[in-house]
Amino acid sequence: MHTLIGKSEAIQIVISVLAITLAMAIVFAGLDGALAYPKEFVLFLLPILVTMGSGFILHEMAHKLVAIYYGARAQFQMWIQGLVFMLVMSVFGILFAAPGAVYIYAEKITKRENGIISLAGPTLNIFLLLIFIVLQKFAPITQYYSFLAPWGNDFQGFGILYGALSVWQFGAAMNLMLALFNMIPAFPLDGSKVMWWNKWIWGGFVLLLLILGAVLIQPGIVISWGIMLLLLLIISRIFFRGGPK
Repeated sequence: MHTLIGKSEAIQIVISVLAITLAMAIVFAGLDGALAYPKEFVLFLLPILVTMGSGFILHEMAHKLVAIYYGARAQFQMWIQGLVFMLVMSVFGILFAAPGAVYIYAEKITKRENGIISLAGPTLNIFLLLIFIVLQKFAPITQYYSFLAPWGNDFQGFGILYGALSVWQFGAAMNLMLALFNMIPAFPLDGSKVMWWNKWIWGGFVLLLLILGAVLIQPGIVISWGIMLLLLLIISRIFFRGGPK
């Protein structure tokens, strides 16, 4: 009997989700903060797992399900080098979220199908973003972590205010960041394949993400991410004219 997720794939998924959860926690807590407040750090892993961990793996599973719908074979594969690099970089306060990805195998797949498969992941992140915003409105959860206090109010839009963490606001912001990052039009990110398929759909989707960021998270995100996406768009058109293979 065929199963949607095999045992080996399930193990790789669990390892990847736990790794990205740990890396994200280290980025925000800092290695010194994690060592100074070990009990708080362990508790901090739970909201990260629920919000960012779920966003990462459901993003990948969305790719897989849509690929299967189009008749392709798809499997999540852990990238050990990326996983190790992600954990190392987290110690320096940088999140390189690349512990693995869904690999798609098909004899023939059209640009349209490839674009839709790629768009499925960021779309799932928007769905989670909206769920977290609703939860923040009607069932807010706030937790205090000593190692978050130094952030002050710089990340208030991300749910962090002088050590207090608004869990659902944080989850909404992280899923927005995950969607925006993946829509960067540089291969092999999702954005390159969506743009290769339809530039207008890519532009409209990115605009939607920026509007959601301005309205639900913080207005400054429109300027910073807009400039970054524009620069990366120019770079991608120079180096990846032929589109994804």
